[in-house]
Amino acid sequence: MISRREGLERAFNNAWYHGAKWTFIFLPLIPLVMLATSLRRRFRPQNGFAALGVPVVVIGGLTAGGTGKTPTLIALARYLSGRGFRVGVVSRGYGRTTDDSSLLVSEEHTHEEVGDEPLLIKRSAPKAHVIVGKSRKKAAKSLIREFGAHVILSDDGLQHYDLPRDFEVAVIDADRGLGNGWLLPVGPLREPRERLSSVNFVLERNGSVESRALTYAPKRFISVKTQQTLTIDEARARFAGASLVAATGLGQPAQFFTMLRHMGFEFTEVAVADHAVLPLSEIQASHDPEYIVVTAKDAVKMDKQACDNVWVIDVEAQLPESLMSSLEQLLDRVARN
Repeated sequence: MISRREGLERAFNNAWYHGAKWTFIFLPLIPLVMLATSLRRRFRPQNGFAALGVPVVVIGGLTAGGTGKTPTLIALARYLSGRGFRVGVVSRGYGRTTDDSSLLVSEEHTHEEVGDEPLLIKRSAPKAHVIVGKSRKKAAKSLIREFGAHVILSDDGLQHYDLPRDFEVAVIDADRGLGNGWLLPVGPLREPRERLSSVNFVLERNGSVESRALTYAPKRFISVKTQQTLTIDEARARFAGASLVAATGLGQPAQFFTMLRHMGFEFTEVAVADHAVLPLSEIQASHDPEYIVVTAKDAVKMDKQACDNVWVIDVEAQLPESLMSSLEQLLDRVARN
């Protein structure tokens, strides 16, 4: 059964990206939205370079929904940690139950306590220190003060202007683009499209231009229950001829399903609302699958569910050298100062 939230998400996405016109009933709200976004930018704090003492890199998006922001941040955190930098990550922690307090994320936390994306970041880039909190600025200061962070990464922070920033990465989906080009709620834009001209780097998921393309590289399958691993070829052999369900609570589930099909898998699709917990018992009862494949973002929310036949696909975001080079120049500037 489709929940009300799932139904609304599908309806809005159909309007924003596939030409349905019903959201134009919200057109009278657009002047107010434009005024609010303009005022937030106009009165944002003006700060010099590395105003907090270390550079702050913001990874965000111009559109509502998933575009690959969190995988991009994870890839950057891993890269910078591998280069010897102490990386701090700040996030709001969407959906967590302790929304009013700042919290240092550990791998043992649950998604209810810290949010699914911060938990995924911590488990995927364990060397990074991750803090969730209402104020990203306070969280960043804490990471610098308490852990000596050399660089701060802000997850989905493009519109959080209280946080000083030295480098902005806007992630967009090359296939979906900016939808119908209208601001929320008529369209998917959080800010006017002109905002892209002010960021330092525009990263395009599945883009055709190599110098700014974000691509995904599937690495392996991992059993959620036993942590057994399978190569891609081993997974093809095991799942061949079996009843397989691919299930996810991503903001843009088509990306996940398309990737699996390109890998040669045949399956039944199950998509729930963004950030929602997959109803495994309902999936088992409705489809009786031999295997269920999910994303890493879904897997971090399965601590309390029976998942004997659930496998998570381990996917690595591959970022262009031009982005890495730009970040190296930013960090070199700090060293020179």
